[in-house]
Amino acid sequence: MITIPADSLRQGRPGPEALRMALRQFEAGLPRLNRLARYYEGRHDIAGRARLPGLPNTRLAHAFPRYIAQVSAAYLLGEPVRLEGPEPATGALRALLARAGADSVDAQLALHQAVYGRAVSLCYEDAAGQPRLCALDPRAACVVHDDTVAQVPLFGLCLGQGPAREMSVYTPHEVLLTDSQGRVRQARPHAFGALPMAEYPNGGDGQGDFEQVLALVDAYDLLQSDRLNDRQQFSDALLVLTGVMGIAEDGLEGPGALERLRQEKTLALPDEHARAEWLVKTPLERDIEVLREALAQDIHKFSLTPDFSDVRFAGNASGIAIKYKLFNFDNRVKLKERFFTQGLMGRAEALCGWLDQRQGLRLRAEELRFILSRRLPVNELERAQTLAQLRDIVPLATLRHNAPLTPAPGDEGVGGEQ
Repeated sequence: MITIPADSLRQGRPGPEALRMALRQFEAGLPRLNRLARYYEGRHDIAGRARLPGLPNTRLAHAFPRYIAQVSAAYLLGEPVRLEGPEPATGALRALLARAGADSVDAQLALHQAVYGRAVSLCYEDAAGQPRLCALDPRAACVVHDDTVAQVPLFGLCLGQGPAREMSVYTPHEVLLTDSQGRVRQARPHAFGALPMAEYPNGGDGQGDFEQVLALVDAYDLLQSDRLNDRQQFSDALLVLTGVMGIAEDGLEGPGALERLRQEKTLALPDEHARAEWLVKTPLERDIEVLREALAQDIHKFSLTPDFSDVRFAGNASGIAIKYKLFNFDNRVKLKERFFTQGLMGRAEALCGWLDQRQGLRLRAEELRFILSRRLPVNELERAQTLAQLRDIVPLATLRHNAPLTPAPGDEGVGGEQ
């Protein structure tokens, strides 16, 4: 998290020194963010390994980071975010979010949160004056907080492209366009009434989901690459001749004799004491496979991401058994959800401000409730049996609501009951 002293703002605007202070902190973290992006894209450190000329140099990159980030993000937003609050203002906010494409933006934010350890969203007005949402690249945008224990968001910073290094600074009331030194070149108000940029940290430490296992991923890449290198070198075996000074036949010596040996695949030895055998490297496949499995298990274990190809996730496992296997993973995603909801709350404050100023609808973000649902396999038979046992205990409407089957249009009750 980027922080500056709480008294760095003057009349709601950050001065040049405050902007330079925030920019220095942001640029100091760029190498880390670029490395995380590189691993997610499959450009691992193994790609830069060099070996002596003539030796095989296989460089395999395994997509563990992409797997971990995508599984985590998809589990966090297994269903679109549901919004509840006082009507009819909440209905207007739902319609606004639908027009702005919030579902796809949320999916991108969840992925950024998993990869970079934080995500950043921006609310803005399009040419028609309608609010829109977008997910900003965390390598080019951030939210700056004060250095108090409250960590209050002060302003948003978005770096421009090109040598001029212009910056867009978003405050709760206006958008500032500054040069690389932080001097304001242009200012215009916005209609959101709150900071239009929101940050979605990935827990208190702000680390990516696969950041702690990058060393294990490097070890896995190296092991598998050298495993294939050994296979390639196996075909480059040496022919060892014992009791023979060289290969010569019918006046041919050196390369000519070797070429004839390759074609006829026969070798005449001078006496019974002479021997010919191949010198090869014996691969320890069993030991290598044990090490490979151990590395893969550690990657999943320490990233708290289950391996769904494992035999323990058999198709005949009960629903409660699967939940136990997902226990640690589910706890980690619930922690991500708390911080993701904070970002949604910050975004909602800006959109509620827009509704107030543009449409006269009063709605406070504190009155809203964000519901993030999971999508897990369900044992339908077990669920139906549980509902059958509760038939004389809970109301019929409750049973129908929790039934695994969706009733056909016009059906009422069970067996035609009204």
